[in-house]
This record gives sequence, structure tokens and C-alpha cells, in this order.
Amino acid sequence: MTKKILSAVVAIALALSVVAPVAASAQTTTAAYTFSTDLTVGSTGADVVALQSFLVAKGLLTIPAGVAEGYFGSLTQAAVSAYQAMKGITPTAGYFGPITRAAVNADEAAMGGVSTTSACPAGYTCTPTNPVTTPVTCPAGYTCTSTTTGAPAPSGTTEGILNITLAATPASNASIRQQNNVPVYGLQFQAQQADVYIQTVDLQFNVVNNGNGGATENPSTLINSMTLWDGSTALQTVPVTTSTFVRDQNQVYHYQFSGLNDLVQDNTTKTLTLTFNTNSIDNSRTVTIQGYGSSSIRATSGQNISSFYDVSGSAYALSQTFLQPGQSTLTLSAASNPLRSQNYRVNELGDSLQGVPLLTFNLQSQSGDSTLLTVNATTTASGTLPTTEYLYQGSTLLQSKSVGTNGSVSFNNLTNAAGSVVPEGTIQTYTIKADFAASTHNATFASTTVTSVVYQTPNGDSAVLSNSVAGVNQYVYTSAPSFTLTSTPTIQITGTNQNGSSTAMTASFAFNVTANGGTLAIPQNSDFTVVFTDGTHFATSTSVNVVTIPNNAIADGSTASVTVTAQLPYSGVPASGLYNAYIAAIHWSIAGNDGITNSISQTYGLDDYKTSAAANFIK
Repeated sequence: MTKKILSAVVAIALALSVVAPVAASAQTTTAAYTFSTDLTVGSTGADVVALQSFLVAKGLLTIPAGVAEGYFGSLTQAAVSAYQAMKGITPTAGYFGPITRAAVNADEAAMGGVSTTSACPAGYTCTPTNPVTTPVTCPAGYTCTSTTTGAPAPSGTTEGILNITLAATPASNASIRQQNNVPVYGLQFQAQQADVYIQTVDLQFNVVNNGNGGATENPSTLINSMTLWDGSTALQTVPVTTSTFVRDQNQVYHYQFSGLNDLVQDNTTKTLTLTFNTNSIDNSRTVTIQGYGSSSIRATSGQNISSFYDVSGSAYALSQTFLQPGQSTLTLSAASNPLRSQNYRVNELGDSLQGVPLLTFNLQSQSGDSTLLTVNATTTASGTLPTTEYLYQGSTLLQSKSVGTNGSVSFNNLTNAAGSVVPEGTIQTYTIKADFAASTHNATFASTTVTSVVYQTPNGDSAVLSNSVAGVNQYVYTSAPSFTLTSTPTIQITGTNQNGSSTAMTASFAFNVTANGGTLAIPQNSDFTVVFTDGTHFATSTSVNVVTIPNNAIADGSTASVTVTAQLPYSGVPASGLYNAYIAAIHWSIAGNDGITNSISQTYGLDDYKTSAAANFIK
């Protein structure tokens, strides 16, 4: 239940004193500005001020409170890039050059000058109108239009109202060990009757030191900084000091997030979430958060009259307990989708082979975040070792290292690398990739094993994982084919006799084959070994038929589609049972552009060339 407090006296007083639109009160308009100078990051002066004013008026730039105009920084660069994208100017690099300058000058002339301060609420952009109108939340001569729906900002007399409830997430948590970006509180807002703008959120914080007799403390003992979010958009970040929170006469600490102007559109719902970064703590602490009194939330709508909402009390309270970081536990395991062996090609023109995936592995952290310090790995090769190896977390590169003469690599000093933190309760997948020199021996195969991991626990201690995870061989040739399944292999019973017994079963495999570095001979029936099995018995098909399209030799860089059909008759089936089939070997021959012909019976990398739905053969 939301409690809305808006007395007639307050309404009249506000109508007489603060009904004037907040945005319009600080609005000034200049004559059209003509830009004649290129601008980029680091530029300063009047041209930059004018450009920033233009971008603000377009709704593409917001100058943070306390930041002076006149310096071309990353925010201005991003706004210019957004303008370029809007105008179809490429590249959208955020450089203010001749093409962008001409577009801005044309827009300036059409607008008849730009506003030197932002007048539209969040989620709206100002565009000139003719004839001139004055909506409530826009300066004269402009209409505020939603950047998402195109609808104008509310300008009538209808007052919207908010229904406010405690958000479902985050929930109370009695054992938080993380320190960064911890969600601690959330409120859900639903607007009715008209659009509503959330202006201020005033919250009270009660921090109890559980290791000091339950004493109440200044929240700054726990909180290092806090951020209020609208979805993934940070509305306000507050660095916390001992003077950040106001303590009232009842010894209640509170803080007001002000100047938000955050739009909740009519008949829509949004959630504001508060997150903490915490200090290192000596004892566990419990923080209880709720609204601060009857004016916890201030919102405006219609004619910009303020409405106040009370979100204090147990219905809006949420408690979080932060424990001492303590000892986290990290575990190392094989990835759930491990790499398969593949063929790779070193170019006969002398180009090196780069970024070959050698190993994927998982790391999981429990009882707190774990920070990687060192990952030790060893690579073995039948011929030439890789020259360089890379450690990735997802698509993020943590570090690259030269490979030692014995194949060892130590990815160390990872503490500050992006992707080095394994958050509590998560599983993160890491990949080791490698470069091979152009001089790598033909038919080299290599594999990598993670031999140990050193990590830091939340309390700063170091720990060592001594178990290992090994990858499979990856093969490097001067010429070789690559194979790609195009559909799931199938198996079926293809004949029955009068007494219901099966007479034959057939398996089918469809894939593409690409020649790399030479001309690949057309696949023949005898090039494939197909095995049928019920898990106990194994029978090799003697009836294999291959269809290749196009039906000729496969030139370097070309791809052909191949369908392999194998049959096992009654006489070849060892016993009744549920049978699957798989390709056990593929023989291929490729005449390389370097004059070397590779003729290989490949038994590796065929893990997925098997049926998954069994056929029930009855003898």
C-alpha cells in the first residue's frame, strides 16, 4: 500500500511558488551558431561550449552536475558519435570534422539557435515547433518528444500518481561476502493517469556492527560508494564519506538522491535499484534500508506540482548482512562443452597460424569472490611448439605470454586484469589460445594442460589449486580439410520380416568438407569406417555409400556437401538391442600447394559424428 501525502495547503503553496517548469526556468536561447573548426577529444573553448549546447538540446548529451562546459571529453565524443549515427554519417567515431560540422550548421540554422541548458526530462529530446508552444516541461519554442515512443511530454493538467512497492529483487541476504556492485534495495514504481517524473528518493540507513555489541554506526563505516540504477542506467553515483549521510534529531541517518527527473510513463512499471561498494570490514554489519518519512519520494506530473510518497515502515524495509570476506574456495574443472580436435593450416606463403584454441576450462568460486593471481600451463607438441599463448575469459583477453622451450607458460600478475575475478557462486569459462610460426612442421599436433592455479581469497590470502585439466590435440598441417556437421546424424530400422524381426538398420551422416591449402580428392566409400554398437557389441558396416556434391575434386578454399549412408544387415548385427552408430575414421588425401601430399586416416575430432536417438533392432 502506497501512502500519498499531498495536502491542499501544500498544493496551493506550490501552485503559487514552484509551478513554473523547472527546465524552462534556467533556459536561455542563443542565435544560430556557425561552426568552422574541427573538434576532437582535448579541444576546448567557445566552439566546444556551443557544440555541447547543441548536443544537449538534441537530447544526446547530459553535462554532469559540477562539470564545467568547454572541454571535449569522452561524454562529448559519445554524443557526437550518436549524432553521426542519427544522421547516417560514417564512421561514427565522434570526431567533429567537415561532414558533421556541415550537418550541425544546417540543424542550427533550422532550429534558429540552441538552448544552452537541457530542458527536457530524461527520456525526451527537444525539437523546434511552429507555431511556438510552451509545454509544461519544455522551454518556449520546443516540444519534448519521447526518444522511444515519439509521444510528447505531458503538458496538460492531469496529475499522475505512483503506486510504489518493494521490488522483488534484491531480497534480504544474511551472508553477503561480495564487496563491489552489491544490489541491496529496490523500489518498483507504477504510474497511473499520466506520466510521472521521480525527482528525489530519500532513504534511511541503519547500520549495526554485529561484532561490537550491536552498536549503530555511521553508514560510512560500511559503505564506500552507492549507485542508484534505473535498469542498467546509473542515475546517480555517490562516493561516501563520514559527512555523506545526514543524522536527524532521532539519530537516524538518511541520504536524499535528488535531481533525478526520471520518467515513469503512464501505465508502465519500472524499478530503481540501489547498489553498494563496501569498505573492508573487521566485523559483520547489518544494514536496514527503507524510505525516510512521509516525504521519502517526491514526484512531479501534469502542471509540475510536487507529490510526496511515504515508503517508510516495515512494508518497505530490507536488511542485508555483510560478513567478513573470509576464505573463498576455487575449483578447477573441464568445460561443459570441451574443445574437439580439429585440423588447422599453416599457410604455405609463410603466414603464421594465430589464435588456435588449445584448451577450455571452468573456474567456480564459493564463499566469496576469488581473484586469479597465476595460471600455469604446459603445452606438448609432436613437432613445433606454439610461439605465443593467450589466456581469455570469454572474449576478454587477460594476458599473452611467450611459450618456453619446455612448453611451459605462466600467466601471472593477473590481479588487475579484466576477467580475473571469479564472483561467488558463478562458473566462468577460460580459454587458452596459441599462435604457431610459419615454420611449424607439417602434421604437428599439440595439446595444453592447466597444471595449477594460484588465487587470492577475499581477505587477501593466497591459495593454490594443484589439480589439472588437459585439452585434446589440435593438428597443424600445410594443407588439410576441415569438416562441419550440417545436421544431426540419424539411425533407423530399414526392414522387418514377417515375424517382426528387423532385417537391417541404416545410419546417415551429413556434413560439409572444405579444402585448405590444396586440392582434396573426392571422398570414396572406402574412406569411411562406420561402427554400430549397443554399448556392448560393436559391428563395422561393410556397406557404406558416399554422395558428394559437386562430384569432383575439391579445390583449395572450396566446400562440398557429403552424405555418408551406412547399412548393417541382419547377419552383421551381433544381438538384439538399442543401437547407435558413429564414424570411427575418415581417410582423406590432399595435394598441397606446397608440393606435399598429406594422406591421413583421421580418427580424431569425430566425437559429434554419432547418432543420439537409438534404433531398436530385434533379432
